[in-house]
Amino acid sequence: MTSVLVDFEKRVSEIEMYFSLIENIGEKDAKIYFPNNIRKKIQSHNIELIKVLKANSFLLLYNLCESSIKQSLTEIYDSISAERPKYSEVIDEIKKIWLVEKHKNFKNIAVDNIFAAINNLSEEIIDIKFSDKIISGNIDGLKIKGFSNKHGFSSKVHKNAKDGNKLHLVKVQRNNLAHGIVSFAECGRNFTITELKEIKHQVIMYLRTILKNIEKYLLEKKYIK
Repeated sequence: MTSVLVDFEKRVSEIEMYFSLIENIGEKDAKIYFPNNIRKKIQSHNIELIKVLKANSFLLLYNLCESSIKQSLTEIYDSISAERPKYSEVIDEIKKIWLVEKHKNFKNIAVDNIFAAINNLSEEIIDIKFSDKIISGNIDGLKIKGFSNKHGFSSKVHKNAKDGNKLHLVKVQRNNLAHGIVSFAECGRNFTITELKEIKHQVIMYLRTILKNIEKYLLEKKYIK
């Protein structure tokens, strides 16, 4: 999980630098310096560029979220499989995941085979793999809460993170941009720098805490009874 946290903080640093750039460019009478100390004032036609840059912040924030959650869930599955616990040793949440992955076709199996599988269930070694198909373009606070309930790690965060409710806005804006529903300029004109900074702050606070919760879950092996 250490590598996940390191990667997260690296991406956060990149986002902070990007926001600093947008904020500086957006200041009144801002100028761009070129070689030979030539200065050019940000002209009115470049305001459209600033809108595009602001919209792009939603892509950065969503990518931070999707990457972090995907890596974290993969870490959970890999850690459990490496531990090789028996079915009888893990918490109910992991038992359900194992049943879905290993025994999802019970209805198509003969009764005798089902009986044998149930009798041997407690001794089965848990070996699960995470599929990222359920993540792509679909992560927000509600989805993460669902992952928390499904795997048994805590979803509690500081009240200022507000359960990551801004992540839904980030997801919607990202998908609108990715699918061409709105242009970058159209998206960017609807948000001030101050609003974007508030969104960024809440999203990062929320994700950082969730990752810490998952780290604790793994370190304390909370997937074991």
